[in-house]
Amino acid sequence: MNKNRKMFIVVLFAFVVCFSLAGCSLQEKIKEYSSDKEQCYLDAENVTQFSFKGNDYTILEDTVSNGGLGEWTGYIRQLAAVDETGKVLLQENIEAATFRTLADLADKAPEAAYIIPFLNVYAAPNADDYLIVDVNGGYHKAVRKENIKDTDTVFDFKDTEQSMSGKFEINPENATQLLCDGIIYQVTSDTISNDELGSWIDILAKSVTFDTETKRPLSKEDLNKIDWNGKNAGQGREQWFYTDVYEICGTDKTEAVAVKINNRYYIAEQK
Repeated sequence: MNKNRKMFIVVLFAFVVCFSLAGCSLQEKIKEYSSDKEQCYLDAENVTQFSFKGNDYTILEDTVSNGGLGEWTGYIRQLAAVDETGKVLLQENIEAATFRTLADLADKAPEAAYIIPFLNVYAAPNADDYLIVDVNGGYHKAVRKENIKDTDTVFDFKDTEQSMSGKFEINPENATQLLCDGIIYQVTSDTISNDELGSWIDILAKSVTFDTETKRPLSKEDLNKIDWNGKNAGQGREQWFYTDVYEICGTDKTEAVAVKINNRYYIAEQK
């Protein structure tokens, strides 16, 4: 199995798990909220292009932060299986994604080298010469096809490093903290609703039991060890099941993110 094929399967698995865990209620809310938005369509011959209200747009490498988003105006909501040339071989609706419908995606598109998630489309704040599209975990600018300049850099769909960057992990020294790109995030007691979630970032899918005083994760050996002397009789233990990590609307992800623990979304702030 070549490197790109492995990447295809890894990213596919992450998104299947993410949207399966989201549940029917969240999917129904998404449909309800997007009912008055414009549906956009990917160009089957070129994954860097899509149509919006009859106009063709080219996606650029330029990105903006959450604070740079304007009004939510449209959506794509597709997982696109793409070959090395950028041709879209197959698309699956993210809202309807299930283990069964996506498990054989690789077989349906054997020549696929990448799978790229496309979500919502936003207007640019105080500007009408470009849109912003949520693709591959970033908010990318998109300009009318006829207005693209020689100085513009088109979205690099082959940038697998981009899709794998920003990987979150649980701090091995403190189970209530997350680590990502050199940043320590402390999980707080503050929770947020689904309505406040931004783009999906990552999935942890890991259960951890830790000492409530030291916050140190307990190994299987620690958990199975018989305390003959009663040394740990007063030790408090807590178990957290981490699942997915999301951006928070209106907040830069370097400052804080939302992480799902024991079926609730908690705010994790930069320490």
